[in-house]
Amino acid sequence: GLVAMAQEAALVVPVTLDQNYFLSRLHGLQIGELGDGTAIGTGLATALVHCTSSKAPKKCIVLITDGENNAGSIHPQTAASLAKQNSVALYVLGIGTRGKVQVEYTDPKTGKNISGFLDSGFDENQLFKLAVAGGGAYFSAENTVLLANVLKNVAAEQNVQQTYRVENINKPLYSYFLLCALALFSLCWLLRRVYLKEI
Repeated sequence: GLVAMAQEAALVVPVTLDQNYFLSRLHGLQIGELGDGTAIGTGLATALVHCTSSKAPKKCIVLITDGENNAGSIHPQTAASLAKQNSVALYVLGIGTRGKVQVEYTDPKTGKNISGFLDSGFDENQLFKLAVAGGGAYFSAENTVLLANVLKNVAAEQNVQQTYRVENINKPLYSYFLLCALALFSLCWLLRRVYLKEI
């Protein structure tokens, strides 16, 4: 599934096995679609609600963020602790750099191209604490190559392999059929001799 977060958080893609739909919706996300800011706690809580309602044997949340929580009414540490209490693994992936970051995007409401610099509050220490509160792990993804490797590692760690065993039991049943036939034959003979008075 996919939860997007900004000033608000929303389930964008429900839990699905349709990877093409997931990827197309992920690529279609736009900056500013859910307002300004980053509500990490609300995003985590939204993902957690949908994880806990699932009957899957293993559940996890992969949070990709710069760690700057500046919106929403749920504290990220609270949401992370709830994930741990509900046995939902939390993987925090920190992306970004601290300081001035060049930003360029199209505002989805006005259609205007916006460019400039953002004073990023990227804080790996806070993200590490968040992962610890959630009983999970923190990974730094400074570029797309590292991000891809981290996601592969998370996928490998969370892989659920269902196993089963086929057991064949060979038990001869002919003796039961033989006894049943003998009993029916005896009953038939008894009915003919006693009830029908046949010789």
